Amino acid sequence: MPRCASATTPWSPPTEAMTADAAADAVYHFAAPEDWAQAQREGAYAPDALQRDGFLHCATAAQLPGVIERHQRGRGPLVLLQLDAAALGAALRYDLSPRSGEAYPHVYGPIALSAVRSAEPFQAPA
Repeated sequence: MPRCASATTPWSPPTEAMTADAAADAVYHFAAPEDWAQAQREGAYAPDALQRDGFLHCATAAQLPGVIERHQRGRGPLVLLQLDAAALGAALRYDLSPRSGEAYPHVYGPIALSAVRSAEPFQAPA
């Protein structure tokens, strides 16, 4: 079962050292707390967004600050999932953003709990 910090533990971005070690083998995804709770009951993470969009939006450690600023600002409490890229296998693909031309990781399928390294409470900035 993935580690989950207490709700009182503040989130901080990955450190430079952690990023250097984990950047190539980890991607991140913001989950709604209720979707994460359901995943823990069912054994896999497959929120409605997967059915709707056909994939789950993710980010690398370097992309997290921009993703938070552009897409998470003002959202309620979330859970930040750190995912093991190798465990995701072929379901993990990098697609170019039509707006920025930057390649973002997407997961095309449910995420097995064994691919989740950690699950941290995250409060998006207002």
